[in-house]
Amino acid sequence: PVAVSTSSSSLERRLVRDLKRGDPRAFERLVHLHQDRVYGLCLRMMGNPQEAEDVAQEVLIRLWRRGHEVSPGKIGSWLVRVTRNACIDVIRRRKDRGRIPIDDTAGAELQETAPGPETLAHSSELGRRVLQALETLSEPGRSVVILREIQGLSYREIGEALKMPVANVRVTLHRGRRRLRDELREVHDRVAAC
Repeated sequence: PVAVSTSSSSLERRLVRDLKRGDPRAFERLVHLHQDRVYGLCLRMMGNPQEAEDVAQEVLIRLWRRGHEVSPGKIGSWLVRVTRNACIDVIRRRKDRGRIPIDDTAGAELQETAPGPETLAHSSELGRRVLQALETLSEPGRSVVILREIQGLSYREIGEALKMPVANVRVTLHRGRRRLRDELREVHDRVAAC
């Protein structure tokens, strides 16, 4: 996904205003604009397509119930924050708190549903390894890397969504990238040794 253009940003503002007036068509159009990004973020954080779908539905229900409370220009960052928090809530409820299990089908589905940087992960094996490496990152590093590298958000958008200063976003991203690089290097070295 790419950043929202000026014309879509003004459309989004109008739709949020219409949503505040109770227009159900505005909600439908907002869902159409954001459902892929919400689901994609859920899938990357959850690692399981079914759980991701459930959490994405929950987020969109929250948009219906609480969208009228959001400033028209902030709906994108609000959705990212709500999505991330909903995913973290589900992950915390899992019995194995230290790790996020990756569903074997998630790598294939990521490649089918998400354009952008992950298209470089041309094989399901590489996609699976990247997901496993993402699994090793703790929060907020995992979220920052996903939002920047997979969702394509700017530093400012990530800062707004996670309520972090831009400088912290940059540092967290740098550390997350370094950790991913080290993890993937270890995996590569193990495979090469076989």
